[in-house]
Amino acid sequence: MKKLFVCLFVVMSFLSSAQTKEDIFNKNVPVVFFGADYSLAQFTKAEEFENKSDILRLFVDVNNLFKPKSSQELIRKNLKRDEVKLDLSYVTAINASVDWQKVHTDNVDYAISDETIAEMIVKLNIDQSIYKDHIGMVIISENCSKTIKRGKVAVAFFGINDLKPILITHYLIKSDGMGFLYYWADVNFEAIKNLSDLYKEMKKK
Repeated sequence: MKKLFVCLFVVMSFLSSAQTKEDIFNKNVPVVFFGADYSLAQFTKAEEFENKSDILRLFVDVNNLFKPKSSQELIRKNLKRDEVKLDLSYVTAINASVDWQKVHTDNVDYAISDETIAEMIVKLNIDQSIYKDHIGMVIISENCSKTIKRGKVAVAFFGINDLKPILITHYLIKSDGMGFLYYWADVNFEAIKNLSDLYKEMKKK
C-alpha cells in the first residue's frame, strides 16, 4: 500500500507541474521572458549588410530594448498578465558565442525547425531552480532578410521544469523600423503584439 501511495504521488506531482498551451495566458502561472536568441540566426542578403562586424553588438542592443518600462508593459499586456519577469542573461551569453563571420547567407528560405528550437531552449542552460513552475518565453530569430524585407522569428513557450516546448509559433514580419537596430528590433515587437491574436484564437477553441 505504501509503494502504491508513493507511485501515485510521483505521478500526480508530475502532472501538476506540466504546463499546457492554456497556461500561457493563465494569470496564475508565472512567466519569465528571456529575450531574443540569435545564436542560429542568418542574415540575407549578405552583400547588402555593410556593417557585418556590428552583428554581435546588434544582438545586445536589440535585447536591451526589452528593458524599458514601455517594452515590459507591452509584453505584460499581450500576455494578459500583471507581471512578467525579465531575464536576459541567458540569451546574452549564448548570443556572445556567435561567430559574426558565419551569420550571412543568400538562402531566403532559411528557417529553424521546431526540433532545433527545442534543442536551443536546452542550450540556454537556464537555472531551473530559480524559475521552478514558471513558463519560459523566448524569441528565436531565424532570418533577417533584406531580399524580401522581412524578418522571420519564432516565439517559443516552454515549461521551465522540463525545458520542453509548450507552443512554438513562427512569424514572417515586415520590417518597418528606422536604422539598422530598429529595423530588425521592430520584428520582435511585432511578434509580441501578435500574441493578442494568439490569445483570441485560443479562446475560440
